Amino acid sequence: MQVKLVGIQQVNFTNNNGETINGTNIFCAFKDENVEGHRTEKFFLKDGIELPDCKINDTIEISFNMKGKVEMIYKA
Repeated sequence: MQVKLVGIQQVNFTNNNGETINGTNIFCAFKDENVEGHRTEKFFLKDGIELPDCKINDTIEISFNMKGKVEMIYKA
């Protein structure tokens, strides 16, 4: 899925179960046939999935696993 990177947020907190959550939220915009303009979505990158060398407004390619979780990210 090709998207435009519009925001990055580092995440580090403890959830209600006492688990520490480390990772990155990325905010992306992309075309959707059911939306006039662009649709936006937040994706969570768990520790170990690195954002490639890119900056805000760059186009990136996101790959998902069978459960819909982000598996890999490439700069497009």
